[in-house]
Amino acid sequence: MMLSVINVCKNMYNSSFLALQIRFKSKTHWAKLKKKTSAKYKAQNHFDEFYGSVFGDKWKPMKEAMLRRSKYVAVVNNYGDAEETVEYLTKRGAHCLKTLMSVQQEFHKQYPPTPSPVDTQHSHTNSRLEQYTTKLQSDEISNVYSQKDGVPEKLELRDVTLRSSEEEKKVDRGKSTSITLEQSLAEAQIDTSRIVDPSMGLTSEALYQYLPATQLKGMDDWVPESLHYSYLTKDKDFPLVIEPETEFTFPEHLKVYTYEMGSDWTMFPEPKRCKTKVFNYYPMDCGSVASVLALCLRPGERVLDLCAAPGGKALAALQTLLPAVLVCNDASLSRGNRMGRIFRDYLIDFETSNLWRERVVLSTCDGRDFVDDVGFDKVLVDVPCTTDRHSMNEDENNIFRPDRIKERLRIPELQSQLLANALQLVRVGGAVVYSTCSLSPVQNDGVVHMALKHAFETNNIVATVKDLSGPLAGLSSTLSLCAGGAAPRYGQLVVPTIEANFGPSYIARLVRVK
Repeated sequence: MMLSVINVCKNMYNSSFLALQIRFKSKTHWAKLKKKTSAKYKAQNHFDEFYGSVFGDKWKPMKEAMLRRSKYVAVVNNYGDAEETVEYLTKRGAHCLKTLMSVQQEFHKQYPPTPSPVDTQHSHTNSRLEQYTTKLQSDEISNVYSQKDGVPEKLELRDVTLRSSEEEKKVDRGKSTSITLEQSLAEAQIDTSRIVDPSMGLTSEALYQYLPATQLKGMDDWVPESLHYSYLTKDKDFPLVIEPETEFTFPEHLKVYTYEMGSDWTMFPEPKRCKTKVFNYYPMDCGSVASVLALCLRPGERVLDLCAAPGGKALAALQTLLPAVLVCNDASLSRGNRMGRIFRDYLIDFETSNLWRERVVLSTCDGRDFVDDVGFDKVLVDVPCTTDRHSMNEDENNIFRPDRIKERLRIPELQSQLLANALQLVRVGGAVVYSTCSLSPVQNDGVVHMALKHAFETNNIVATVKDLSGPLAGLSSTLSLCAGGAAPRYGQLVVPTIEANFGPSYIARLVRVK
């Protein structure tokens, strides 16, 4: 029997065989599956759920536009060869934004748009947001509580208040997730088999992973997702007046050029150095230009840009040739250095001229703690936000990274503190412009509402909300403003579209009256 088996094996060896390796492919490659878990895809999934509930069918084309390359306008540098730059941009087919606005405003005067029933639409939007928040709370409860522990009807959140950094630290140290969870953790048995002798030579970082687990890792800093939406409050127990803006004018010396609306638009080439060694124009989003226009700058004013870096809006404000003093502040040293480089690239002799030292003041301070004894005529608060377009397209420095969850959920609190401080810094009769690059009603109208409420209750400050829908209607031939049920109440929202791929940008103008 053994001999016959050996003979068969010899015959098989002598024969010609071709062995082929067969790979059974799945529908989706593992690398693609891993890629889909990165921060930008988490952001896209989050926005699909949240913005889908806010904007409905309008969200899909917005998302398509945000995943494409954004569009820019060119802000002409008055400290370079301005006339030559205007001629150069005009020959390339670009149009003057001021002229486009004037034409569109005249058109609206002859054919005024029909107003929509705002109150009914806003109540419908608020209802959808309430349903979304309720669903989030339900999901959070099921994730934290086990079925046998008994699920509460509502997850208890801490009161949403504007705390100082020291108070926030105290709250964090004393916070507990739930009594039931603490009891379960206290009764947990320590797995002594996982205790490792330090003499093994492991690093402290590696050793930490083997320490006896007496509580869930990370739960000490646990923040519910629904806390992010608690800023959408309904209470109106403070003076709140919304009136049309009547002082808006386009600055005479601000020269902005853009290509006409459409899908086949041309990108501006890279800026070039002028004879004066500065760049000829600065490319920026048209929504950012709108926030500078909303300041309604006047000659000789003292202006503060509270979160100025990287410096584009501050530079646009300087191009109006109107501010006597512009204070540019930012909490980040690296971003502040970047702002300084931009000023050196666009302002003649910025580092050596005494004129610039008196006119432009650079500051590195937490905007919540910024103080000033004189007061400002205008304050721009372009706050840190979820930077929706960046979050959907880039993994680097993405706020949706797992290690930045707590930071993201605390964004509305930070934004409200910054805006509340800005209302203290502006003089009575002066204006604060609040802006974000987010579509979120939480970070936009929600923050404005909470900051106005806090400013009144703590410092008796009263500010009037100025309706910018009239003045900014002149931009309707250049960019797309959100209308209908999803439109914000306190500000204007620039939404990205394929034809006009600017934004997202939210702009609200508040004038202090007390």
